[in-house]
Amino acid sequence: MSEKKSNNQTDKKNNKKQKRLSIFRLIVVVVILVGFIAAGAIGGIVMGIIKNTEPIDPTGIYDMLDESSFIYDSEGQLIEKIESNNFRIVVDYADMPEDLKDAFVSIEDERFWTHKGVDIRRMFGALWTNIRKGSRQGASTINQQLAVNLYLERSDSSYTRKIKDIYYGIILDQQLSKEQILEAYLNTIYLGSGAHGVQAAAQVYFSKDVKDLTLAESALIAGITKFPSRNTPIITLKKEDVKEHHIVLDDSDPQYTIIMNEKIDEYVIHRQKLVLNSMKRLGYITEAEYDQALNEDVKSSLKPNRRIDENISSFFGDLVKKDVMKALEGVGYSQEEAFDMLYSGGLRINSTLDTRIQKIVDEEFSKSNNFPKISGSDRAALLAKDGFTEDEQKNILDAAGQIQPQSAMVISDPTTGEIKAIVGGRMTSGQRIFNRALSPRQPGSSIKPIAVYAPAVELGYSPGTIVDDIPGYFNSASPNSPWPRNFYKSYKGLITFREAVERSANVIAVKLAATMNGDRNSSINTMISYMKNMGITTIHDKENPLTVNGKRYTDETLSTALGGMTKGVSPLEMNAAYNVLANGGTYTKPTTFTTVYDRHGNLILENKPEQHRAITEQTAFLVTDMLRGVVSSPRGTGRGASIGSMPVAGKTGTTDDQKDAWFVGYTPYYSAAVWIGSDQPVSLGTGSPAAAKLWSTVMKKVHEGLPVKDFEEPSNIKRVSICSVSGKMPTEYCALDPRGSTVITELFVEGTQPTEYCDVHVRAEIHVPTGKLATDLTPFWQVESRIFVQRPIPYIPSENGGIVPEDYIYELPTEYYDVLKDGLGITFPNNNGNDPDEEIPSNDNEDNNNANFRPGD
Repeated sequence: MSEKKSNNQTDKKNNKKQKRLSIFRLIVVVVILVGFIAAGAIGGIVMGIIKNTEPIDPTGIYDMLDESSFIYDSEGQLIEKIESNNFRIVVDYADMPEDLKDAFVSIEDERFWTHKGVDIRRMFGALWTNIRKGSRQGASTINQQLAVNLYLERSDSSYTRKIKDIYYGIILDQQLSKEQILEAYLNTIYLGSGAHGVQAAAQVYFSKDVKDLTLAESALIAGITKFPSRNTPIITLKKEDVKEHHIVLDDSDPQYTIIMNEKIDEYVIHRQKLVLNSMKRLGYITEAEYDQALNEDVKSSLKPNRRIDENISSFFGDLVKKDVMKALEGVGYSQEEAFDMLYSGGLRINSTLDTRIQKIVDEEFSKSNNFPKISGSDRAALLAKDGFTEDEQKNILDAAGQIQPQSAMVISDPTTGEIKAIVGGRMTSGQRIFNRALSPRQPGSSIKPIAVYAPAVELGYSPGTIVDDIPGYFNSASPNSPWPRNFYKSYKGLITFREAVERSANVIAVKLAATMNGDRNSSINTMISYMKNMGITTIHDKENPLTVNGKRYTDETLSTALGGMTKGVSPLEMNAAYNVLANGGTYTKPTTFTTVYDRHGNLILENKPEQHRAITEQTAFLVTDMLRGVVSSPRGTGRGASIGSMPVAGKTGTTDDQKDAWFVGYTPYYSAAVWIGSDQPVSLGTGSPAAAKLWSTVMKKVHEGLPVKDFEEPSNIKRVSICSVSGKMPTEYCALDPRGSTVITELFVEGTQPTEYCDVHVRAEIHVPTGKLATDLTPFWQVESRIFVQRPIPYIPSENGGIVPEDYIYELPTEYYDVLKDGLGITFPNNNGNDPDEEIPSNDNEDNNNANFRPGD
């Protein structure tokens, strides 16, 4: 019984055991089934994600990278790095030190050289750590990180993105070599402080190329990858946020200071040691190399690179970028494509900038004493405007804080058109700022060589051509009033074209504009045509009028000859126009760059500037020779522009009320245009002398060390003696002019020199007491033979409001002595025993004065 009971109990236990086993088996089956179902579902999800993942072409990796472009000066020195959001410099695998490659592999993906794009062992290890500790640990390989850098959004932390980066990592491993993958990774990884890639990091932190990094420096850079914002060794702060305890590494920027990371030991050096330890553990470095790297004071090696030459103003860099963009569009790139190429295409731009010259200009523009100060009522009017103030040096500052007056300068090589230096304002900073060198302003008389002097010489005038500086009546609105007036407030009379240029005679400039090619319309059209042909683009003509309040205005007026234009001319275009004169008559479009190479070293742009002949070599030389007198002659208006013994040719320019002051000139080496004026035009209180002085100050330094040489003279130039009053071959009378000999040597194009003798100087006999022409009835003892000037076209003061030109007193008299009207002008001997042959003046005061007058006294 008991045995039966015992058996029953045993059976019950076995049944229970069997049931539990069945349940377990069922659970296992269910779990397996669920696992298969889940795996199938997950597999389906994964396959769905992969199926919808965009295909990639790993062979085109470098076409996807943003890479900074670079601007180099004319000597190949880096002057600016052009960046968008990413500062990157792509470098070849062979130029990366082995220690650097090993450092990244050691800390980021130690089985990189053996896995197939995904490290399964590391992945499951990270999964177990995440489950056990409840934290997230990364398991991405270098392949996967590269995939994220290139193809995926880093901010996306979903499992969908994780599946994609695994998939892409495998694809990369299948289609690229390990070396190609590591090279691409090291060129794309973000390493803090705006540096993308190891070459950028080497320059940002140590101001050196990646190939020159030490083991310790390589380990430091490799350690930045985890939390780059925390592990960067340097931090940039606003100046007001810098504290006394901060270690300053660079304080050269006007707004920001670079300091050493306060927690550099806690974070940066700690990570560096982890990297070095991993390298030693994996056998990449020896114990001795490990110890040496630990003992290296890497903090003392930190030398931040601001990525731009802070000593060079941004005006040039901004202009280069604009010109390269335009050139790229000119060869078929869209505007968007050109922008991307410039800012992220890794271009190497060889510019025309001469850093030495640019620094000279920048330095002189930083000195307030090189510029006039606005004074008087104009100063008061400016300071009354909203926001206008004055600083401690009594400089006027506008509402934007810009010093007034402002200025601009362009220096170029006349033979090539290459811009060597450019400044678009005083006391300015930043990029994409207003460049006054590109902004049109009224040029005043500085336009005359372009608008009238050169065209007139082309049409047959020469430096020795005689022009009559007398009142002109060219204002149709006021035909009875003389216009224009000369700035020297008088009229010189018969003078050579050369003297008119040196004196900047307004009357002659307008007369040429009205008559040099026949009638007024033809002459004005000629003036406009030459201005356009010499590179002036801001001209409004009847086809392109300026419309203001419904009224149409053009530059097809005589005022243009004096620089009174609708819009004006920029210093850049004035400089280019004068280059025609300096370059033998050939116009060359200004250039800021010579060549552009892509990131692979392929030439994509070769800048061959537009050139065309604007005037003849002979015309250019004759105008140049006249403009030399503007600077060297005692009567020249540009004497302040002299730079010692170096030849200078140029022209001054001052607008009404002295609102704009110019000097544009050139030497056998360089040309330059200077403008001074206020952004809101007011009188400067001075005119072109201020601009000429600044021009001289800069150009003296520019020409230091250069041997003196003369302007190149073309063939067919003849030197001929002429009379400076008639422009013809001299006679004996020319040497007897009461002012002194008028015989001069002048330049002519062969075949245009005079062939006739002077007929303006004449000899005549006059009645000395009255100054009138003698007749047969004039007492012989009152007759004297003198030399006079007889104008080809008589000048009559009474028809010109009584205005008398300065040479009028040398004119041949038109009245004859009349004994009945004028008297004998004699008395008989008195009782004092005077010689009976002595001339006794009459009692007529007027005649008495005439008798004592001698021309030229």
